Amino acid sequence: MTVLRRLLPLILLAAALLPATARAASSGPCVPGTAGPTCRFWAARVTFVADGDTIRVRVDGDPSGRERTIRCTGINAMELHRYSSDPRKRRGDCHAVEATAVVERLIRRAHGRIRLAAQSAASVTGGRLRRSVAVRVGGRWQDLGRAVMQRGLALWLPNPVEYAHNLEYRRLAQEAAAAHRGLYDPASCGAGPDQDLPIEVLVNWDADGDDRANVNGEWVDIRNDGARDLPLGGWWFRDSWLNYNRHHVPGFEFPAYARVPAGGSVRLHMGCGPNTPATPTVLYWCRHQAVFENAGDQRTQVGDGGYLFDPQGDLRGSMIYPCAVGCGDPLAGAVRLAVHPTAPESIDISNVSGAPVSLDRHLVVLHTRSGASILSDPLGPSAVLLPGQTLELLTVGSAAQDAPLVRHIAGNGALLADTGNAVSLRTYADAVVACTAWGIGRC
Repeated sequence: MTVLRRLLPLILLAAALLPATARAASSGPCVPGTAGPTCRFWAARVTFVADGDTIRVRVDGDPSGRERTIRCTGINAMELHRYSSDPRKRRGDCHAVEATAVVERLIRRAHGRIRLAAQSAASVTGGRLRRSVAVRVGGRWQDLGRAVMQRGLALWLPNPVEYAHNLEYRRLAQEAAAAHRGLYDPASCGAGPDQDLPIEVLVNWDADGDDRANVNGEWVDIRNDGARDLPLGGWWFRDSWLNYNRHHVPGFEFPAYARVPAGGSVRLHMGCGPNTPATPTVLYWCRHQAVFENAGDQRTQVGDGGYLFDPQGDLRGSMIYPCAVGCGDPLAGAVRLAVHPTAPESIDISNVSGAPVSLDRHLVVLHTRSGASILSDPLGPSAVLLPGQTLELLTVGSAAQDAPLVRHIAGNGALLADTGNAVSLRTYADAVVACTAWGIGRC
């Protein structure tokens, strides 16, 4: 099936949703004061604020007078379960009412008048027009998505079509997470279970090979750095998109027996497999397509995130990638990469500092000249190098042959192309610590 045939239903739907004035919309830079990308703009009046990321409007000059549903691009607020024009009657997930109130307050200050913007007039999602929304308050335009993201009241939800605000919103999300604002305050919905335990989420978002054919190559490690086990029964995990299960839980719902051992981790694979008490630290979401967006496109600045919620709705652990805020790493300058692409192939990681270094929370990534990942190898807690020591990664052999300073990664001994590739040491959030290339490869 060609791309055009796959897109045709969406194009026809978008055409049906577009107001008659679409062709007459003005145009200019999506973000004022920048060279691009370019957006089209429409003036409209708000008729109803549904929630923190969805409104209904009537577009100026539309002879049909139809009400249009607008989905604010780039953000995903928590869900309301009871919608109302009366704020006192609204009910929803933790933070949903608050995000709705922020949007409604700004729209009221602008007397219900807004400006819609899109890079593509045909851009839709879930049957709704996908638009950036701005209000003019105090003589200047204020972007509603930015207002919600600054307060930490929505997840970052980038897309490759309406990408003008992707980087801006990613930075705002990571700043909110670092400051524990809004969603990122782990006790904002009330004191939750095991509130004192330090929890970390690591997202392996780029599966080896074709992500679509290797869904289980995408996985999440949930770590417990505390001194006692962390029960996960009733908790759930999600990415930036909203996917309800049959119990109307917005993500993967952990079974009652699931627990993260003290000082250990639980691995949740995105694909299918057995969920059983016999293997309580290995779980499967059973999604039938890749979950996480791959980062790396400098034009669209797409990425994603992984989010762990407790039964009260508190966000207890998260990882947003690629890194845009506070991306420094203690390994920078402390380790050196060396690659031997001819047989016997190897990748060497050497500690060139004067102190021990831990390679935990890092991956070795082999990628093509264009930057596409061929494979990645996570380096766990046991990967500690003393000054002057080198960890050798071999591309042939099995894990059973591993030694403290020798590891084997999946391969056939011919992974490192003689003509050229690149190898990098990265954080899970895609911050590059070290990189080396040979032949036609480039970092």
